[in-house]
Amino acid sequence: MARYLCWPLDEPRLWQGMSGWTAPASRAALPMTMVVGGLTCRLQELAGSDPKRISAAYDALSEQSVYLRFMRAKQPATAEQLAFFLDYPREPQIGLLLTDEQGGPLAMAQSVRRRLHPDRAEFSCIVADHFQHRGAGRRILLALARLAYGEGIREWTAEVLGQNRPMLALLKGLGLPLTLVTGREMVFARLDLAPMASFVLPSA
Repeated sequence: MARYLCWPLDEPRLWQGMSGWTAPASRAALPMTMVVGGLTCRLQELAGSDPKRISAAYDALSEQSVYLRFMRAKQPATAEQLAFFLDYPREPQIGLLLTDEQGGPLAMAQSVRRRLHPDRAEFSCIVADHFQHRGAGRRILLALARLAYGEGIREWTAEVLGQNRPMLALLKGLGLPLTLVTGREMVFARLDLAPMASFVLPSA
Protein backbone atom coordinates (compact mmCIF):
# COMPACT_ATOMS: atom_id res chain seq x y z
CA MET A 1 0.00 0.00 0.00
CA ALA A 2 1.32 3.42 -0.95
CA ARG A 3 2.16 5.90 1.80
CA TYR A 4 2.05 9.67 1.45
CA LEU A 5 4.72 11.63 3.30
CA CYS A 6 4.79 15.43 3.25
CA TRP A 7 7.29 18.02 4.40
CA PRO A 8 6.28 21.71 4.43
CA LEU A 9 8.49 24.59 3.38
CA ASP A 10 11.54 24.85 5.64
CA GLU A 11 12.33 28.49 4.99
CA PRO A 12 15.48 28.72 7.17
CA ARG A 13 16.96 25.65 5.49
CA LEU A 14 16.13 26.94 2.01
CA TRP A 15 17.64 30.36 2.72
CA GLN A 16 20.71 28.69 4.20
CA GLY A 17 21.14 26.69 1.01
CA MET A 18 20.82 29.82 -1.13
CA SER A 19 23.17 31.98 0.95
CA GLY A 20 26.90 32.47 0.43
CA TRP A 21 26.79 32.14 -3.35
CA THR A 22 25.05 33.72 -6.31
CA ALA A 23 22.51 31.54 -8.10
CA PRO A 24 22.33 32.06 -11.88
CA ALA A 25 19.45 34.39 -12.74
CA SER A 26 19.24 32.92 -16.24
CA ARG A 27 21.20 30.70 -18.60
CA ALA A 28 22.92 33.86 -19.85
CA ALA A 29 24.70 34.06 -16.47
CA LEU A 30 26.50 30.79 -17.20
CA PRO A 31 29.23 29.76 -16.92
CA MET A 32 30.00 31.02 -13.44
CA THR A 33 32.57 30.26 -10.76
CA MET A 34 31.66 29.27 -7.21
CA VAL A 35 33.15 27.48 -4.22
CA VAL A 36 31.55 24.15 -3.34
CA GLY A 37 32.84 22.00 -0.52
CA GLY A 38 35.96 24.14 -0.25
CA LEU A 39 36.81 23.67 -3.93
CA THR A 40 36.66 26.33 -6.63
CA CYS A 41 34.20 25.02 -9.22
CA ARG A 42 32.63 26.06 -12.50
CA LEU A 43 28.90 25.82 -13.13
CA GLN A 44 27.94 25.63 -16.79
CA GLU A 45 25.25 24.37 -19.10
CA LEU A 46 25.47 20.68 -19.80
CA ALA A 47 24.78 21.20 -23.51
CA GLY A 48 27.95 21.34 -25.54
CA SER A 49 30.13 19.73 -22.86
CA ASP A 50 33.04 17.51 -23.88
CA PRO A 51 31.60 14.01 -24.53
CA LYS A 52 34.93 12.40 -23.62
CA ARG A 53 34.95 14.03 -20.18
CA ILE A 54 31.32 13.09 -19.54
CA SER A 55 32.00 9.51 -20.64
CA ALA A 56 35.07 9.31 -18.40
CA ALA A 57 33.06 10.66 -15.46
CA TYR A 58 30.40 8.01 -16.07
CA ASP A 59 33.05 5.28 -16.25
CA ALA A 60 34.40 6.44 -12.88
CA LEU A 61 31.03 5.98 -11.16
CA SER A 62 30.58 2.88 -9.05
CA GLU A 63 28.09 0.23 -10.11
CA GLN A 64 25.99 1.18 -7.09
CA SER A 65 25.88 4.86 -8.08
CA VAL A 66 24.85 3.99 -11.63
CA TYR A 67 22.13 1.63 -10.42
CA LEU A 68 20.68 4.15 -7.97
CA ARG A 69 20.60 6.93 -10.59
CA PHE A 70 19.71 5.06 -13.80
CA MET A 71 17.96 2.03 -12.23
CA ARG A 72 19.94 -0.44 -14.30
CA ALA A 73 23.24 -2.27 -14.24
CA LYS A 74 26.31 -0.32 -15.32
CA GLN A 75 27.15 -0.66 -19.01
CA PRO A 76 29.49 1.33 -21.27
CA ALA A 77 27.91 4.61 -22.36
CA THR A 78 27.01 4.67 -26.05
CA ALA A 79 27.32 7.63 -28.41
CA GLU A 80 23.52 7.80 -28.57
CA GLN A 81 23.23 7.99 -24.79
CA LEU A 82 25.83 10.75 -24.60
CA ALA A 83 24.03 12.67 -27.32
CA PHE A 84 20.78 12.38 -25.34
CA PHE A 85 22.41 14.16 -22.40
CA LEU A 86 24.49 16.70 -24.33
CA ASP A 87 22.51 17.54 -27.48
CA TYR A 88 19.06 18.28 -26.11
CA PRO A 89 16.42 20.85 -27.17
CA ARG A 90 16.94 23.90 -25.00
CA GLU A 91 13.35 25.11 -24.76
CA PRO A 92 11.95 22.19 -22.74
CA GLN A 93 15.16 21.17 -20.99
CA ILE A 94 17.80 22.67 -18.72
CA GLY A 95 21.00 20.80 -17.98
CA LEU A 96 23.71 21.89 -15.55
CA LEU A 97 27.23 20.59 -15.08
CA LEU A 98 29.49 21.35 -12.12
CA THR A 99 33.20 20.85 -12.79
CA ASP A 100 36.50 21.46 -11.06
CA GLU A 101 38.92 24.09 -12.36
CA GLN A 102 40.42 21.56 -14.76
CA GLY A 103 37.03 20.76 -16.27
CA GLY A 104 36.54 17.44 -14.52
CA PRO A 105 32.81 16.74 -13.98
CA LEU A 106 31.68 16.73 -10.35
CA ALA A 107 27.88 16.83 -10.58
CA MET A 108 25.15 16.94 -13.19
CA ALA A 109 21.45 17.85 -12.97
CA GLN A 110 18.61 18.14 -15.46
CA SER A 111 15.09 19.54 -15.62
CA VAL A 112 12.88 18.35 -18.49
CA ARG A 113 9.55 20.11 -19.03
CA ARG A 114 6.54 17.80 -19.42
CA ARG A 115 4.80 18.14 -22.74
CA LEU A 116 1.20 18.00 -21.49
CA HIS A 117 1.87 20.02 -18.34
CA PRO A 118 4.34 22.76 -19.31
CA ASP A 119 4.55 24.14 -15.77
CA ARG A 120 5.88 20.79 -14.52
CA ALA A 121 9.20 19.09 -15.16
CA GLU A 122 10.99 15.87 -14.34
CA PHE A 123 14.34 16.37 -12.65
CA SER A 124 17.42 14.29 -11.93
CA CYS A 125 20.81 14.71 -10.29
CA ILE A 126 24.01 12.73 -9.86
CA VAL A 127 27.26 13.54 -8.05
CA ALA A 128 30.67 11.98 -8.67
CA ASP A 129 31.53 9.38 -6.04
CA HIS A 130 34.66 11.23 -4.91
CA PHE A 131 32.76 14.51 -4.42
CA GLN A 132 29.76 13.28 -2.46
CA HIS A 133 28.82 14.68 0.98
CA ARG A 134 30.32 18.09 0.15
CA GLY A 135 27.14 19.96 -0.74
CA ALA A 136 27.39 19.59 -4.52
CA GLY A 137 24.00 17.91 -4.88
CA ARG A 138 22.15 20.61 -2.98
CA ARG A 139 24.02 23.39 -4.75
CA ILE A 140 23.39 22.19 -8.29
CA LEU A 141 19.73 21.34 -7.60
CA LEU A 142 19.05 24.75 -6.08
CA ALA A 143 20.76 26.44 -9.03
CA LEU A 144 18.66 24.33 -11.38
CA ALA A 145 15.48 25.11 -9.42
CA ARG A 146 16.26 28.83 -9.69
CA LEU A 147 16.61 28.57 -13.46
CA ALA A 148 13.60 26.29 -13.87
CA TYR A 149 11.33 28.60 -11.88
CA GLY A 150 12.51 31.54 -13.96
CA GLU A 151 11.47 29.62 -17.08
CA GLY A 152 7.97 28.88 -15.81
CA ILE A 153 8.40 25.55 -14.02
CA ARG A 154 6.38 25.39 -10.81
CA GLU A 155 6.63 21.72 -9.90
CA TRP A 156 9.35 19.08 -10.12
CA THR A 157 8.69 15.36 -10.12
CA ALA A 158 10.96 12.33 -10.08
CA GLU A 159 10.90 8.59 -9.53
CA VAL A 160 13.54 7.48 -7.03
CA LEU A 161 14.48 4.00 -5.92
CA GLY A 162 13.41 3.45 -2.34
CA GLN A 163 16.91 2.29 -1.49
CA ASN A 164 18.41 5.54 -2.81
CA ARG A 165 18.55 7.06 0.65
CA PRO A 166 21.18 9.70 -0.21
CA MET A 167 18.90 11.17 -2.89
CA LEU A 168 15.86 11.11 -0.62
CA ALA A 169 17.87 12.81 2.13
CA LEU A 170 19.06 15.41 -0.38
CA LEU A 171 15.48 16.21 -1.39
CA LYS A 172 14.42 16.60 2.23
CA GLY A 173 17.41 18.85 2.85
CA LEU A 174 16.57 21.37 0.13
CA GLY A 175 13.93 23.04 2.28
CA LEU A 176 11.34 23.10 -0.51
CA PRO A 177 7.86 21.65 0.10
CA LEU A 178 8.21 17.93 -0.58
CA THR A 179 5.74 15.09 -1.09
CA LEU A 180 6.85 11.46 -1.28
CA VAL A 181 4.56 8.64 -2.36
CA THR A 182 6.23 5.40 -1.37
CA GLY A 183 5.65 2.03 -3.01
CA ARG A 184 7.35 -1.34 -2.70
CA GLU A 185 10.47 -0.35 -4.62
CA MET A 186 9.90 3.13 -6.03
CA VAL A 187 9.26 6.51 -4.47
CA PHE A 188 7.46 9.24 -6.39
CA ALA A 189 8.83 12.62 -5.36
CA ARG A 190 7.20 15.99 -5.89
CA LEU A 191 8.87 19.32 -5.12
CA ASP A 192 6.94 22.60 -5.07
CA LEU A 193 9.15 25.30 -6.61
CA ALA A 194 6.90 28.22 -5.62
CA PRO A 195 9.27 29.35 -2.82
CA MET A 196 11.95 29.99 -5.46
CA ALA A 197 9.97 33.13 -6.33
CA SER A 198 11.82 34.80 -3.45
CA PHE A 199 15.06 34.43 -5.39
CA VAL A 200 13.81 35.60 -8.80
CA LEU A 201 14.24 39.29 -9.57
CA PRO A 202 11.12 41.00 -10.94
CA SER A 203 11.19 41.99 -14.60
CA ALA A 204 12.18 45.60 -15.27
